[in-house]
Amino acid sequence: MESFDFVFPVLTGICLSAITGFRAFLPPLILGMLLRFFPEAVILKPSFAFLSQDPVLIALGVAALAEFLGDKIPVVDNILDWFELPAKLAFSAILTFALVPGAAHWFYLLVAIVFAESATFTVHTGKAGLRALSTTTTGGIANPVMSLIEDAISFIGTIVAILAPVLATIGIIYLLYRSIKYLGGAKGGNEGKIANATPSFIWFNVSQCLSRWFFRIYNGMKIYNYERVPKNMQFVTVANHASIWDGFIMGGAVRLPLFIMVKKEAFDNPIKGWYLRKVLCFPVDRSKVDATAIKHALKLLGDGYNIGLFPEGTRNRDGKISPFKSGAIKFALRKKLPILPAYIANSHLLTPPGTDLPHPARMSVHFLDVIDTKAELEAGKNEDQVLQMLYDRICDKGSEVMGYDVRDTSVEGSEEETEAVSA
Repeated sequence: MESFDFVFPVLTGICLSAITGFRAFLPPLILGMLLRFFPEAVILKPSFAFLSQDPVLIALGVAALAEFLGDKIPVVDNILDWFELPAKLAFSAILTFALVPGAAHWFYLLVAIVFAESATFTVHTGKAGLRALSTTTTGGIANPVMSLIEDAISFIGTIVAILAPVLATIGIIYLLYRSIKYLGGAKGGNEGKIANATPSFIWFNVSQCLSRWFFRIYNGMKIYNYERVPKNMQFVTVANHASIWDGFIMGGAVRLPLFIMVKKEAFDNPIKGWYLRKVLCFPVDRSKVDATAIKHALKLLGDGYNIGLFPEGTRNRDGKISPFKSGAIKFALRKKLPILPAYIANSHLLTPPGTDLPHPARMSVHFLDVIDTKAELEAGKNEDQVLQMLYDRICDKGSEVMGYDVRDTSVEGSEEETEAVSA
């Protein structure tokens, strides 16, 4: 057999392995059915004949049905993702051995195995990651729809991979290229349809509810003086900033819709950018005076919505509070809205240096008395004086809770960029 004769078996194996990343049992079931009922139409090695036997087809059918049904149930589908990977990798290896004779042509077999297993693992990991994100952000509501799309991809992809492996390979390479370019693009989440994603109060409410219970169970989060949160009037809430999870924490603690201004770079990833917009975040370009973000914030306030701010402008990972940025509360003062100060204790311990994954650190949220900006301005205070008063109140509460002075006057802010997100 000439070297070129191995091209089609290798391509078929890689494509089928990639499809197996979506479903463990549907591709071999389809393969067995084709061999059983259309043996002359399927150009495959005799090594696959065992898939067309009745016991094998029955077993694959039962397994595929169980996988189909289980994958439509939120949380259950996430559990299946953990246990299915070994089965997918095993089938990928068996598939490769059956397609490529490895006794005398070990090089082609090795190449096929490496690429086939990599294809299976990559697709499975990406699919599991997106499904986990869907479970977290939608409470699993979108999971069944995603599952049906994956079923269709698996069914059509398996047939195309068998009958037209070159076409399937081109399709996979193109989709992979577009996905990498889209997900890793510097502007993927700030342009096109993603940038026009409509905020959703349903998404926000689901997300803030999940966030509140997650931090309560995982971090033992306690909320103090919740009665100080205005229930029947518009307000702007202001808190210290030490973790990328502070927006989730505040959203879960306030329990009311909060539109939060977030750095533009946080929206670069289109999936993250789409999600942030859904949960009431909006971008700001911190490299300049972003007139668009300012107008959007003023419009939100004019429409009666609440806004959440982290006036340090950056995360302070040592748990102290950097001086608030000048102009940070300009929105509240211009509209003469009350300001709800809050101190988040120990959020810097959630994400130690080197990781953004939440650690099980004990934390709490402390609400302070509302500041009547209208009264303060009428009393003769200017913007800087109100800002300093706000800073002092939050620092005083932080020092009381932590047992040491939390003021950080050594620098104007940490080197870390703001990644506040709303929950």
